[in-house]
Amino acid sequence: MVASNCGGNLIPVKLELGGKGAAVIFNDVDISDAAEKLVGAITFHAGQVCCDATRWLIQRDIYDDFISAAVDRLKAVNIGHQMDNVTQMGPVVSEVQRNRVLGYLEKGVAGGAEMVLEGGAAEVSGCSGQYVKPALLAGSLDNVAAREEIFGPVAYCAPFGDEAEGVRLANDTDYGLANSVWSSDLARCRRVAETFDAGNGWINAHNVVVHGVPYAGVKKSGMGGGVVSLETLLDYYRNISVIRPL
Repeated sequence: MVASNCGGNLIPVKLELGGKGAAVIFNDVDISDAAEKLVGAITFHAGQVCCDATRWLIQRDIYDDFISAAVDRLKAVNIGHQMDNVTQMGPVVSEVQRNRVLGYLEKGVAGGAEMVLEGGAAEVSGCSGQYVKPALLAGSLDNVAAREEIFGPVAYCAPFGDEAEGVRLANDTDYGLANSVWSSDLARCRRVAETFDAGNGWINAHNVVVHGVPYAGVKKSGMGGGVVSLETLLDYYRNISVIRPL
């Protein structure tokens, strides 16, 4: 409705309509570091982040090791009241949203996905919030949990072979908001990031939003803002002395 009304009046509009972001993880990464950062990404705001990396595409020869490292870190996430200093992940926003997350886990498993790390409802002593445990699913990327936005602390994992397959799987989605590439080979990172069919792409990081840089999606993730080249971002970083935290 917003797009229709703005279009009819020639009013510029930017639409950000959610995503199903991919993290393409190559076999030359520091597994421990990459796993820790991606666990941090899907548990930030209890996974209620449109540009999150909710599809983990992992090069086949490190797949098992990466999953093991991620599971260990997810099991250690401290779930609790969001104002408690020791809490690492708070509740989702409502009972409706918690039921949505749990429902996707059920539909994913019913559709053939493997429950690598079982999620589910979480109880926090003295708190009545809508808490859920982080979860990892794995299997065919045709699964509903790999195709639709869940908006919770859930990632869907799948292996890939070579670079071309990794890029193809990352782009094989109706969404196009934000992806990331993980590798110690920066030439490959730049090459892969430029081939993402998404409004935003990160290298060895995810959910890094810089003030003053356009941000938007393509396909069903929205429109407007434009895609910024890596060279533009590098120039931006070279010419600033301070990056203010969000």
